[in-house]
Amino acid sequence: MNINPLYVLPNLFTAGSIFFGVTSVMLSSNSLFEWAAWFIILSMIFDGLDGRVARLTNTSSKFGVEFDSLADIVAFGVAPAMLVYYYVPTIGTNYSFAGTYGLYHILVCALFVVFGAIRLARFNITTSNIEPNTFIGLPIPSAAVIVALWILLDLRYNFLMPHFGYTLLLLTFLVGVLMVSNIRYPSFKKIQWNLKIFIILLIVLAAIIGSKFYVEVFCCLMSLYMLYGIVRWIFLIGKVILKKA
Repeated sequence: MNINPLYVLPNLFTAGSIFFGVTSVMLSSNSLFEWAAWFIILSMIFDGLDGRVARLTNTSSKFGVEFDSLADIVAFGVAPAMLVYYYVPTIGTNYSFAGTYGLYHILVCALFVVFGAIRLARFNITTSNIEPNTFIGLPIPSAAVIVALWILLDLRYNFLMPHFGYTLLLLTFLVGVLMVSNIRYPSFKKIQWNLKIFIILLIVLAAIIGSKFYVEVFCCLMSLYMLYGIVRWIFLIGKVILKKA
């Protein structure tokens, strides 16, 4: 039986996503939080490329789908949870295992991984081979990158004071709940790429990265994406209530 060697290509990107996710965990455990956060973002880039490469080379496979889910739980479930777990104790000086944050700290980080696994399992059983127009629940890569960007923002400005630990845990829990919610988020996977769109995107990215405010811009964009789903959900609920009134 001849196996198309091109099938290896998208799986290499998936393997890269796992590699960067595991590396992020190692960096977090050594208090290299900025590097750990960027490695999660790098994992997201590789995660986005594996699917596109598979579609471009017509090498989508059941193995690739399963491999991608396993990669996602490591890179976007475990890695951001461990980043938060190791980062929170550095906020303030009075931290102890049973002290300032106590079991809330452990519970939120563990639940983030559990919610991420549920999100992936639900996606796998409800999505066909055709890419959806919308996601049900916040996608796990987006959730992971949002958490990483919040930490990068705090590392840059250190403006959130010692009690930011509680805020970060609350935000991480909120993002976790959004992953398993029925709130819909737009999918950009069906965008018909052409040279003009690609060049415009490259110019915009170059302008953002070339500025010294790239962390702020990316954090704002990803946070707005998260808030969009919440605001849209509230608006739809309001319309239903007004119809029944």
